Amino acid sequence: MGPRSRYPLAWTVFATLAFGAGPRRASALEHVTAVATKGEPPRQLEGEAVLEDRRGGLLLKTADGALYTLPAESIQKRSSDSKPLAMLNREQLTAKVMAELPPGFRVHNSTNYIVCFNTTRTYAEWTSSLLERLQKAFITYWKRQGCDVKSPEQPLVVLVFSDQGSYAAYARKELGPAVSNIIGYYSLQSNRIIMYDLTGLQALASGSRGSMRDITVTLSQPAAEPLVATIVHEATHQISYNCGMQTRLAANPLWVSEGLAMYFETPDLSSTRGWSGIGNVNYSRLDRFSDNLQNNRAAPLKQMIESDDLFRKPETAVDSYAQAWAWTYYLIKWKPKQYAAYLRMVQDKPMLQEDQPQKRLADFHKFFGDDLQALEEDFFRKMQRVK
Repeated sequence: MGPRSRYPLAWTVFATLAFGAGPRRASALEHVTAVATKGEPPRQLEGEAVLEDRRGGLLLKTADGALYTLPAESIQKRSSDSKPLAMLNREQLTAKVMAELPPGFRVHNSTNYIVCFNTTRTYAEWTSSLLERLQKAFITYWKRQGCDVKSPEQPLVVLVFSDQGSYAAYARKELGPAVSNIIGYYSLQSNRIIMYDLTGLQALASGSRGSMRDITVTLSQPAAEPLVATIVHEATHQISYNCGMQTRLAANPLWVSEGLAMYFETPDLSSTRGWSGIGNVNYSRLDRFSDNLQNNRAAPLKQMIESDDLFRKPETAVDSYAQAWAWTYYLIKWKPKQYAAYLRMVQDKPMLQEDQPQKRLADFHKFFGDDLQALEEDFFRKMQRVK
């Protein structure tokens, strides 16, 4: 299965805004008329200018938590006032999201999530229960490792469509032709997770949709592993970008972002809850990595550190995901203090500033030493013993 996260596409924003000698921050509330997406009519946007370039291009954060990269030429009208940006509360955010969705959607609220759905409430409740446990475990885990993480400033939004067809009709605008191969994703732009009811195939046989029986039957099958893993994987991205672990549109190396998501994604098919903990061996990733290692297809560590190209190319993406999981597992298990310190450095990366290969490599050397060959030898030796 290919990569599911839309994260790599975020790097296109570096070609969108030209910051010259460096961006400056703005504090006023901006009222902007702009063409946020090419080919669409102008939109009225209101938010905080997180960054502004010399030509007047903006990175705009709106009250629902979305981010818009607006080149100067896309902005048709702009004014500002002295009011600070007030993030939408749960009721306001729910109303905004529901107004954007097709008819027939309902809302399930949990402590930290707003789940908008047009499948059964049972499935929506199961989804929110899974995500609540994941968020609590994620934040607790990284707090214990000394990382500066906190609860999100707003409830996190999750959209659950009843079937693949309605999901694809909604997501095609963002995913394009790839929508047929992606069963769920986290959007860096909207800050939402979009997915569909994974028990839909069971519904065809049972005559019901999204019941607890459907969920139990689905999760009891080996084929459910990548389905549950997708939910947890994308939810981990969403939590990481909203709890302070990572910054959206910053220079987060893909091996770090995807490695983190895969470290948490491992399902527990023995439980109807689908997921039960952190750091279990991800056997689908381990098998792929081990096969590559035995056949001399493992990419050099230096290549993975210096560039994200391996993750962007279809012919190397799946193998790179497996290797990113393996390195994350190794570093957390055998070099936890260094890895946590490295993550704290990544936390402070500025938005819309890309690191050059030598900078990425220097960052890694600072926490894991200069001898990459010795580190790789230890990595291969220990990972060959993981069962």
